[in-house]
Amino acid sequence: MPKKIIDANVILRFFFEDDEEKFQRSKEFFRKLEFGEDDALLTEIVFAEVVWVLQKVYSIPRKEISPIFLKLLNYHGLKTVFSKEIFSESLKLYAIHAGDIQDIFLAVLARVKGSKIISFDKADFKKLKADFSEP
Repeated sequence: MPKKIIDANVILRFFFEDDEEKFQRSKEFFRKLEFGEDDALLTEIVFAEVVWVLQKVYSIPRKEISPIFLKLLNYHGLKTVFSKEIFSESLKLYAIHAGDIQDIFLAVLARVKGSKIISFDKADFKKLKADFSEP
């Protein structure tokens, strides 16, 4: 398990280059991750936050978010608790579905793990063809 955990603001500064000093520092950090010279953990909550901020705050279309984040997921030093394939599949579905990234992530995770989602949110999980039931 990496000793470093990435916060959303570091990813966002890297993506947007809107603060030159922070961009340069995050660029160097991600360069090391890209080539496996360092490692850091991307949590599900930060993943969801970055996707939400990209769409809701910066108005980036869903179809553009997926390729931006997919490239980052391929960095050798970027680690996740769940497999990176769950994150990748979630991004691909996010590009074509209207649901929230959190629901999409749960649907993909449930499918991969052979689990059932317990939720009152029938419509979204039905659209995602997820196995779900109410409590």
